[in-house]
Amino acid sequence: MDPNYYKMTNMTEDTFKVTFKGKVVRGFEADQAIANFAKLFKLPEQKAALMFDGKERVLKKSLPMEKAAQFRAVLKKAGIRVSLVRNQSDLPKLGSDDWELNDPGTVILRPVTPPEVHIETSHIKVSLDDSALEEISDAEPLDVSIDHINIDDSEDPIIEEKEVEVPTFNTENMTVDDPGTVIVNAKKVEVPDIPVDSLSLDEVGAQIVEKKKVDEPEIDISKISLTGE
Repeated sequence: MDPNYYKMTNMTEDTFKVTFKGKVVRGFEADQAIANFAKLFKLPEQKAALMFDGKERVLKKSLPMEKAAQFRAVLKKAGIRVSLVRNQSDLPKLGSDDWELNDPGTVILRPVTPPEVHIETSHIKVSLDDSALEEISDAEPLDVSIDHINIDDSEDPIIEEKEVEVPTFNTENMTVDDPGTVIVNAKKVEVPDIPVDSLSLDEVGAQIVEKKKVDEPEIDISKISLTGE
């Protein structure tokens, strides 16, 4: 098994092929798309029209994702609808026969020990000036008054517990129903009495609304005259 296989797999960039099935982008006329196709691929319009017969054709076989997307964007602006199809990787697939098992306890990754770095200090000199040192005198302790603090030596608790009286409830007038008993009784609503004696049903297809014929109005035009210039 090639030890650089995984490195090659990670470094290999996916490629795409650009396929065309003769489809036109919505909003474009077919004649316009054919003319643009002929112009982009430098073909006669008659030969370009044959490319719009619905059969799938590969315009580009292998492009990186970025270039394939740019190529599709250019064709889309020209009214040509294409698709991007990811190419299958040419690297061989690993099977169970390609794996090797080492003995238990084998060190797979060995720690890398950094090389020792030697720093030359023979040319460095340190000069100490005693006169520049400041002598720190002993600081006097702070005078803190603790006269107001008392320590209780008794064993009485600091927080006094207060007994709370438990309230008594009168349960003599309470009853317990069986499980599943309806606690709130539903109120019966009376069905309203709607008179239907005066209602009648027409036959299926009967005209419910009767059309009323409106007489055309009579317009007196005896007093109207036309004069020619």
